[in-house]
Amino acid sequence: MNEKYYIRRIQKGDHRALDHFIELLYPQVYCFICHKIKDENIAKDITQDTFVRFIRALPTYHSEGKALNYLYKIASHVCYDYYKKEKNYLMLEDELIADETIDVHETIIKNMTSTQLQEVIYELKPAMQDIIILKYYHQYTFKEISEIYHIPISTVKTRHYQALIQLKKQMEGEHIDEY
Repeated sequence: MNEKYYIRRIQKGDHRALDHFIELLYPQVYCFICHKIKDENIAKDITQDTFVRFIRALPTYHSEGKALNYLYKIASHVCYDYYKKEKNYLMLEDELIADETIDVHETIIKNMTSTQLQEVIYELKPAMQDIIILKYYHQYTFKEISEIYHIPISTVKTRHYQALIQLKKQMEGEHIDEY
């Protein structure tokens, strides 16, 4: 897909180009949001809102990379706004978890079923959710994630590490509850 072509056509008012652009990117954006929002209907609404915000930003939009990355960033903000508005999400204070004794391995993600993983991902802070979803569901690299959010790679890696620690703690808690 030639994003720049579509963006130029959309900015000039070509509705067919807009329809095709949305048709191509909607499934990926919706999938990203579904990993953050439990309710499918709300996920659809948030996906719609994401594209509306993208369209509103088009007059001043300057391609700095993939449009999909920009859509992920917008989607992340819309999800955050949803949680904040609905007060369904308890925001944790930003803190660096620096416990060297915790053995964190990415294999915990591979050992979980999709449903289990989604449930524990919902418990993470939004920034950590985004990194886990982009890294493991969409196969983005740390560098690509840092470019999407305009943060240093080291910050992405730190949040990734923190998210894995949180996931491991949550999984250990689930195992304890089962006994």
